[in-house]
Amino acid sequence: MNEARTQEEKIQLLEEERLRLADIVRFESRRQAILDRIDSLERDATRILDELAFLDREVVIFDENVGKSPASSEIRQLRERVKARNDGDVIIRLGARSYRVDRDIVKALPFGLGNSILAYFRIAESLGSRIFGRSTR
Repeated sequence: MNEARTQEEKIQLLEEERLRLADIVRFESRRQAILDRIDSLERDATRILDELAFLDREVVIFDENVGKSPASSEIRQLRERVKARNDGDVIIRLGARSYRVDRDIVKALPFGLGNSILAYFRIAESLGSRIFGRSTR
């Protein structure tokens, strides 16, 4: 009887040890998968950074070549206007001159005047494009 009890206790202890080892294996396999993913992402990041550095150098060379052409100032102005539009700034054209009004500065005006002024500019811009039949964007 005593021997049966110790056999059952041994079996119970072995079963608990097996469950504990199974948990350890699951934990370590998950840990290794995470480490493998980190390694893969680091390799990808290195490759992307190398590619980005190459493209940065290529853009500099391209800009130098475009800078020598007569269209470079026009391209620069167009880029600035597109950036201003994307930033939400207002572009005012008077004759051949263009003026950029920073949206954040206008919005900072006291008493909520900034939003009213921006709305006025947008309405004027819309009316101007309808009256003159061309897009102002």
